[in-house]
Amino acid sequence: MRRHTLFTLTSILVIILVIGAGAVSVLGFAEEELGFRDKDGTYYPPTGDFPAERISTIHDDLTFGLAIAAGFTVTDSHTLRIWDQLVDSEVLPSNPVSYTYGNAGFYTPPNPLLACVGKNHARQVWPTSKFTTTASVTSRFGPYSPFFHFPHQDGDDLQALHDWGWGITDTLRGYEAYAWGRLTDFTLMQAVENGGCIITRTVTISMPWEAGSLEAFATYIHTLADAYSHADCMDALAAHDPPAPWGTHTVPILGDESIYACDYNPTSPQNDDAHGREFGSVYTDSQRTIAAARAIYAELSARSLTREGVYVPLPLTTTLVVSGEETTLDGAIVHFVTAWDYDEPAYRREYMDRLVEALQGLSRTPVRRVYLPLVLAGG
Repeated sequence: MRRHTLFTLTSILVIILVIGAGAVSVLGFAEEELGFRDKDGTYYPPTGDFPAERISTIHDDLTFGLAIAAGFTVTDSHTLRIWDQLVDSEVLPSNPVSYTYGNAGFYTPPNPLLACVGKNHARQVWPTSKFTTTASVTSRFGPYSPFFHFPHQDGDDLQALHDWGWGITDTLRGYEAYAWGRLTDFTLMQAVENGGCIITRTVTISMPWEAGSLEAFATYIHTLADAYSHADCMDALAAHDPPAPWGTHTVPILGDESIYACDYNPTSPQNDDAHGREFGSVYTDSQRTIAAARAIYAELSARSLTREGVYVPLPLTTTLVVSGEETTLDGAIVHFVTAWDYDEPAYRREYMDRLVEALQGLSRTPVRRVYLPLVLAGG
């Protein structure tokens, strides 16, 4: 009896510690043990709880290199990678003022006493206790989290983000997510499986950035990458019985059923978890990362040609010499993803620095845009 009591108390303590560290947060291309580097080169070492103050080499470093290859200026490339990373980070250090994503306000949440009659609603599972109304609109703990971080590759959610990021629409139409469960339910999947109250609402999301701006486009680029990162997980959740109402990670340490494509504990990231497998040469999951990089580059190239770019985007077949080795731009992407495991981000950053140097050493073709009104006037 004493041993059973000790085990129970230990288990509860572990759960409390994991929840306190934000184990149920959602991440696509999870942050790595690498700090943020500002535009002037100032490096801010990661401190505090994981994943706070850490960056993703996909959302940060790779985005910067691909933006340079696509023909953006260094300044615009920094804007793209910083606001891409801010979708996860919310705040990034800088002097004299930190970068912040911000928000333009949230809706009043449903009242579970009225909205959850006949369903378990003793404990709020989503948004998590880490969410406050002062958080970023893209907060990984907030009501819009699954919309921004678990979009469907061919879904209306990603299309809405595309159209807003490109400025095709002035407003962003998305959805809110709320969940309640029993007192013993700590995750969305537990609430789903045990008669919890699950609510989604279609809303116009008030964004702090103008539609079509580079910051808006960087937000779309982030979600595009996440759609690839979470693709296998989304398929697994849809096939689960009962299916999940929106994208989420599964956390077996909290009592979730293990779903291989979704298992992830951000307090203890591993090379073989759902996001660790996205790097290195051991797992085929890295092919999703490569596909994501190519998709991002296609979008960056299209944007560069039609809007802010100053050079014609380079073909993926462009020959480069990076770190003394001849490769192609596409080959460099593959090397960046597969040469090092998840827990070796410093090597990826160093390699991307060398790739950017190689890109900047090339003779580039300036973009020459022909504006139709001028053509008609001249005709």
